[in-house]
Amino acid sequence: MGLLDLLFGGKDSSSTARKVGLPAIPVSDLRISDTFAEIDSIGYYGECAISPSREWVLIWRDSDSEVTHAGHRKKGLGSYVLYNDHQKKVVFKGTIERPNGGHVANNGIFSLEDWHFGDDLSGTFYVFSHDGSVLIRQTLKANIYNSALSENGLLAACQTAIAPEPDGNRLTAFDVSSGTTIFSVHPETQWANAYEFSEQNRFVAVAIDGIGTFWYDSNGRFLNPEKYHQARLSCDKFNEILLAAEELLKKPDLTAEQAETALLAISRARTLGADADTGWKAKALKLQGLAYEFLNEKEKAILVFEEALSLNPKIGVKSKITKLRKSLGDES
Repeated sequence: MGLLDLLFGGKDSSSTARKVGLPAIPVSDLRISDTFAEIDSIGYYGECAISPSREWVLIWRDSDSEVTHAGHRKKGLGSYVLYNDHQKKVVFKGTIERPNGGHVANNGIFSLEDWHFGDDLSGTFYVFSHDGSVLIRQTLKANIYNSALSENGLLAACQTAIAPEPDGNRLTAFDVSSGTTIFSVHPETQWANAYEFSEQNRFVAVAIDGIGTFWYDSNGRFLNPEKYHQARLSCDKFNEILLAAEELLKKPDLTAEQAETALLAISRARTLGADADTGWKAKALKLQGLAYEFLNEKEKAILVFEEALSLNPKIGVKSKITKLRKSLGDES
């Protein structure tokens, strides 16, 4: 049996996190490059996360112990190592099915996503103490999209991908110290690129590249809906602008001022690249037509609806064109 077998065990199909009961191994040859780390003395390498204090390093590998099967598979436990850089030693080793998305806090508390063997939509989000004790274990009938841990390990969060109810497309926040769920909601925001935490208030924020950072309170209530909407309208992503404009035009209490705002945003989206894609250009033209229709600018609405229809015969504006033409005929 090789050293890795001693450290991480043989192949096993168990879905439960397992400790490897060996004493801490002093090492001084940790090497880190971006998000990858190696410990030469024990022959271990993998993706890594570093605590904000840089005291702790979590390393994980989504492959079996022989590194012959990695990623999607039906057996062969993955492994993880917690290393303390102040003490220059590995303090914990363990295994789960498919470790991914690790984070580590300043006190050595760490989190991992287990993506599970097989093809099922499922995953387990774990938070561990520095000695490997399980503090949070949340098994979900959905794939985990991403997760995060607060700086001092007091709070954690994970978000699932689209899947059937009840677990699909959910943002869930956890109180690590009590091992409880703070809230679990279908978020009003899109999937985050990163997260921020207010440990004192137990608030969680989603950070979205190119748009901004937006907060949920300890009850899961979204605190920044107007800021979020305006940020999407004013960002530089043409698809995000058009989707935000579409939401604005669907408001039951839409005002003329809001319709004008949507028109300006749609025009900007077209200059940012929407016109280079036939599908998005057709959508932009349709949205312009809806805004013009609301503003009673019927001839302009017909023109853009017709152009949208020429790009996409299934864009869904034929009846609107007919109705608007009839209305203009009746008026004349």
